[in-house]
Amino acid sequence: MKDFLSWDYLCINDEVRIIAPASASTNAKLENGIEWLKAQGLGVTFSSKLLSPDLFFAAPLEAQCEDIKNALESDAKILWCLRGGWGSMRLLPFLDTLTPPEKPKLLIGFSDITSLHLFLTQKWNWPTLHGRTISQLRNDWELNEEHEMWRKIIKGEIEEIVFKNLLPLNPAAQTNHTLSSTITGGNLRLIQSSLGTPWQINVKGKILFLEDVSERGYSVDRMFEQMIQSGLLKDDPAAIIFGSFTEGLEKNGTDLVPKALERFAQRVNYPVLTGLPCGHGPHENYPLPFNTPAALLTGAENKLICKTGIKKN
Repeated sequence: MKDFLSWDYLCINDEVRIIAPASASTNAKLENGIEWLKAQGLGVTFSSKLLSPDLFFAAPLEAQCEDIKNALESDAKILWCLRGGWGSMRLLPFLDTLTPPEKPKLLIGFSDITSLHLFLTQKWNWPTLHGRTISQLRNDWELNEEHEMWRKIIKGEIEEIVFKNLLPLNPAAQTNHTLSSTITGGNLRLIQSSLGTPWQINVKGKILFLEDVSERGYSVDRMFEQMIQSGLLKDDPAAIIFGSFTEGLEKNGTDLVPKALERFAQRVNYPVLTGLPCGHGPHENYPLPFNTPAALLTGAENKLICKTGIKKN
C-alpha cells in the first residue's frame, strides 16, 4: 500500500464539522447528534444552509459543494456526515477540482457516503471511517461496547479494532491464511454505481467490505452478477467480508439475501466471510477504518484486525 496517512484524534473542545452531502434529516435527529458530541466535550459547527431541502437532497448542489469546501478548509479535525440517502456522488466532480488539505481530516459516515469514502481513499489516499452518521447518534445511547468504541476511537484511545467470530462462506475462507492489506468498500448499491465512472472502486489486493439495506435476494444476486461480468470481482480482491444486509424480505416474508451471499461466495476462489457488525443493522453499526493497515485471519480463527488511522508520537 501507499505510505500510511493518519488522522488527528480529538481533544476536549476540538471541533467536529457536520456536513450533509446526501439526503436531509430531521432537526430532531440533528439536535440529538449535536447533544451527543457536546456530551463528549467537543465543539460542533455546521453551515446555516445545512438543511435547505431540494427534492432528494439536504440542500441544492451548489450549497453542498460550498459547504464541503468550507469544511475541508476549516479547523475541524472530523467531518461527520448527517445521514446517507442519496446525493454524495454528485459532489465528486467538484471535489476533483480541489487541492486536498495538507493534513487529512477524518470523514465519518456510511450508506450513500460510500461515494465520498471511495474518492478520499483512492484520490487523496486519506484514511476514513465507515460508521454511524450524526442522525444515528443520541445522548441517551446505552453505554455498550459499540458506544464505548466510538468514544475511544475519536479521542485516540484505541489504535486498533478487532472483529472476531467471522463466519466463512466458502472453502477459501476455511483455509488458514493471514492476509495483510487495507479495507475498502461500503454500500453494495453504491459500489455498483461507481462502475464505469472515474471513481470506480479499486479492489485489487484489498479486503472488500460490503453491506446494504432494502435489497431483496434477486437484486443482490444481480449486482454480484454485473460486478463479476465487469471483471471487478472475478479475481481482484484479497477477500470479501459482508456486514449487515437488512430489510430485504420477500413478499412472503422469507429472506433470500443470505442464500444470495452464499451463492456468490461459492463462485470465487478468494475468502468470503460474513458477520461484521457494521452497516444498516438495527442495533449495531461499529466503526470500520478504510485505507489503514488491516489483517484478516482465516481458517482456525476468523478475525479482522484494523488499525484506526491514529499515529501517536
